[in-house]
Amino acid sequence: MSVSVADALAVSPECAVALRPGYEDLHRRCRQFKDIPLPHSTGILLVQRCRCACHGLQARGS
Repeated sequence: MSVSVADALAVSPECAVALRPGYEDLHRRCRQFKDIPLPHSTGILLVQRCRCACHGLQARGS
């Protein structure tokens, strides 16, 4: 599976590794379900939510 640089930057480290054959179970370890803003700032994120497709249903539930 080929992953672009932009896609790789939009996913958590766990999901980035889980895209490799044999590591698919690491998707379960990702906990970046929502954006976490930098305190006392406007529009700056401390942690960006994981954009991996495996979180599609989880992100809608948050």
